[in-house]
Amino acid sequence: MDDLIQEFIAETRETLDALASELVLWEQNPHDSTRLDSIFRFVHTVKGSCGFLNLPRFERLSHAAEDVLAQVRDGKREASAPLVDAVLGIIDRIGELIVVMESGEALPDGSDSDLIAALDRDHKAPEPATPEPSIPANDTGSAARRQAAIRSIRVPLDLIDHLMNGVSDMVLARNEVARCLRDEQNGPVLENAFERLSSCIADMRDAIGQTRMQRIERIFSPLPRLVRDLCADLGKQVDLRTSGSNVELDREMIEMIRDPLTHIIRNSIDHGIESPAARSLAGKPATGRLSISARQSGNQILIEIADDGRGIDTDKLVARAQTAKVRSASEIHALSERARLELIFAPGLSTADQVTAISGRGVGMDVVRSNIERIGGSIDLENNPGKGLRVILRVPLTLTIIPCLTVRAGGQEFAMPRSAIREILFDNNDQVRIQQVGGRDLAYIRGECLPHVALETLLGLERATNPAARHRTIITVNASSELRYALAVEAVIDHEELVVRPGAPVIMADGLYAGTTLPDNGRPMLLLDPLGLANRAQLNEFARPDESQRGEAPDAAEIDGGSALLFREAAGMLRLMTLAAVERVEDVDAARLALAGGQVRLSIDGESRPVFGLDQPPQSGHAKLLHLSDGTRHVLYAVDDVIDIVRLPAKVEPASAPGLVGGIALIGDQQIEVIDPHWVFSNMMGPAPSSDRPACCLIGTDDPWTRNILAPLVSAAGYRPVFGAPGDGQPGDAAVSIIVGDSAETPAALSGEIIRLRDTLSGDPQDADTIYRYDRAALLGRLINGRNGALGT
Repeated sequence: MDDLIQEFIAETRETLDALASELVLWEQNPHDSTRLDSIFRFVHTVKGSCGFLNLPRFERLSHAAEDVLAQVRDGKREASAPLVDAVLGIIDRIGELIVVMESGEALPDGSDSDLIAALDRDHKAPEPATPEPSIPANDTGSAARRQAAIRSIRVPLDLIDHLMNGVSDMVLARNEVARCLRDEQNGPVLENAFERLSSCIADMRDAIGQTRMQRIERIFSPLPRLVRDLCADLGKQVDLRTSGSNVELDREMIEMIRDPLTHIIRNSIDHGIESPAARSLAGKPATGRLSISARQSGNQILIEIADDGRGIDTDKLVARAQTAKVRSASEIHALSERARLELIFAPGLSTADQVTAISGRGVGMDVVRSNIERIGGSIDLENNPGKGLRVILRVPLTLTIIPCLTVRAGGQEFAMPRSAIREILFDNNDQVRIQQVGGRDLAYIRGECLPHVALETLLGLERATNPAARHRTIITVNASSELRYALAVEAVIDHEELVVRPGAPVIMADGLYAGTTLPDNGRPMLLLDPLGLANRAQLNEFARPDESQRGEAPDAAEIDGGSALLFREAAGMLRLMTLAAVERVEDVDAARLALAGGQVRLSIDGESRPVFGLDQPPQSGHAKLLHLSDGTRHVLYAVDDVIDIVRLPAKVEPASAPGLVGGIALIGDQQIEVIDPHWVFSNMMGPAPSSDRPACCLIGTDDPWTRNILAPLVSAAGYRPVFGAPGDGQPGDAAVSIIVGDSAETPAALSGEIIRLRDTLSGDPQDADTIYRYDRAALLGRLINGRNGALGT
């Protein structure tokens, strides 16, 4: 009888979650007779087994549910939300009783009359005056009992037969190896025997691993019920879509990611997806979309949770971080955009206006990340404010045997998952260059810039004074899809497959390790967590060239922050230029440069353009030019060499006076001048294209002085010279009109700024509104005012 009860418990427990999901899906489509028949068969089977096993409480519950479902199937009753609620209540109570039975305890007394009565109402049953004794299904004891029950598995008979055949092959292979050793046959015969034994062991390892695998559907099946209940509580509408439920994962991993996945889904529905009214105002469908998918990538399982809600407001998150004093204001402002987003994982932070009983969009996200990382996984966010959030969980396929790389650092040996390793090089390789920029060590590997850290530094170990290897080894590590770095170790020892076991809690709490391993030498070894090492080195805050950064000082130089190009000028001085202003870097032949008009100029695209930063053109070879652009015009700036792309600090000390140098930035221990691009474009820029320049109408005598002296001056001031007066076929909406000559009359149709030039240098008060034709400063001043007025500045 005990065996029959245990079989009943195992079968019932396996189908409970799936049944709840089926009920929710049936509620959405009550005319699906196939799904209704499946639900009815389960309840009927439970009722029959309960009668045989003498479990009257189970029998009463299942019998009541069966009667109601039979009425719906016969068309005597319509499916409704209250009816589904009542049947779900029956399913939940059966699940609670199963947990009690698993522990070996006696079932508590109770008639379950409240649940049975709810089946006959078209609305939710009120709370009974005398509630029945509750079953503590979620206390610590029950959780422990359920965890113990999970240890039992159901294995297909074909797999058992395969295991038995594998054991027989292993015995034969062992006997063959033993015979070779006994006969001292150390040649090819022993090698063949050893290879056969190795093949048998590998086959057995895979077969036993299959016994631990389970479809991820076990996690997905309860989700429709979870989403339904949350939507009912919050008054929202969510369309849940799942895919990849046939992906298999180690059953231990399934249990470990169940709670983090549930927490993320609750966050998405509670604070990610808006209410129907808010979605309508935002131009979205009233029903939100939540997609959950799983797929295998190498030896990892990728689980993606994507919603089309409001996403994460990083500005609000930064403000909350400052209020909670998670970090100082200067540290927060210096973070890259990705690092700002990851503040969501700081303990207690939330972007929600209020924390509900369901979730807090940040409250507990630190626990989610730590739980995922504890099993060697990682969590990534793809945020699209106003349009949704995508959460990507990466977890290992299994925790049993994984390919590893064993390394030595500080005289000790460690293991690293081989899946996270991209490349291994020596530091004396011509393709590797290591230097310190901005207080960080960087490794340049074939043109790619990576953060560089030493394993000894991260683990607090002393470097070996007399290492066995002549050169240190650089390992490029993929900590996540967006985070790569170079890890320096003393030496790489071997590649091998290692058995991984969870480490002691005090070791795992450090965040640097993913478990322990036991190599063939019998000495325990710690398995390094690549993402944990990156977090310890704060590499998730490493600035990338395409990310922007905000300065916090109101008196900082007005420079477009973020990334900057570090270069050396021809005079040998290091300077910085914001990367946003640099269109490209070009080496030009010295023959294309010439000194003309007191300035070095370049022949390019059929034009002669000034080059700044050079007093004399080089006699031979090439010159390196920065092509600076504001999107419309270009400036050429000569440099001696381009050194690096760095991040500007949060605070740039302003220069004492406006000019080419806008401020001073501290990069590492060096004080480097920062070029002010605004000053560059306003003072160095050549004339705008004629089509973009405002018109200046030149009225009066059409003589050589007007065409050869006045017109070039007007053009240099940024205007397009137009000869003649309105009515002569010329535009009447010129920004500035210049009347040349004392006798010229002022046309009536002129608009904009009017400037009259006189021929003589006169002090007559009547000539106060005129300008002497050779008073260059006064004329340019009026032209600049006219241009500013035309541009609306």
